[in-house]
Amino acid sequence: MAADVEGDFWKDIFVHIQHKNMVRTNVEKLTLENAEEAFDAFARKFPEINVNISKYSSYTTWETFITNDVKLRLFIQNQIKASLMKGQNDDWVKIADAKFPYNPFPEIEEIVNNREKYSKALAELKIEKLQNNKKMKIAGEFIKAYLQNKFPAGCGITWKLNPSENLYVLNINTGKKESSIELTCDDFKNQIDIL
Repeated sequence: MAADVEGDFWKDIFVHIQHKNMVRTNVEKLTLENAEEAFDAFARKFPEINVNISKYSSYTTWETFITNDVKLRLFIQNQIKASLMKGQNDDWVKIADAKFPYNPFPEIEEIVNNREKYSKALAELKIEKLQNNKKMKIAGEFIKAYLQNKFPAGCGITWKLNPSENLYVLNINTGKKESSIELTCDDFKNQIDIL
């Protein structure tokens, strides 16, 4: 049931912007030769955003924070590779990686311009996930109690309950037959009663 809500959220955003980049038409590619120009244009539009640029003879990297815990890194060589990195335990872990065929700065600007909207959506998603986890935990206790009552020790029926993302999987063995059933938090009693 444990999931990286923030990482998954930003992966979805990343996939969306990569797709937008891939389907754009009449656009220029970002190359080592014109990267400086793109960096300067971004800096003029967003002077408040800190950017770290590292230039080498055969490649350049450009990175900036999207949130306090997530940063975007561009690796520009003969193609553009972008990575989303998430801070974890004093280290940076890659959560998404993609190649961008065209200049990615219009999509990066989209992210920057929508940071507040994304932040709100992420906060709502985290609350929803937390509430769902609590609901799952409580439902799991009720399901176990109901199963123990319906199939008391020594009745010849064994069962095992496994949590999944939004439901439980009940594996049951009657001695003659083994079966598996998905139990939802809202209707587990009726689902168990038909066994």
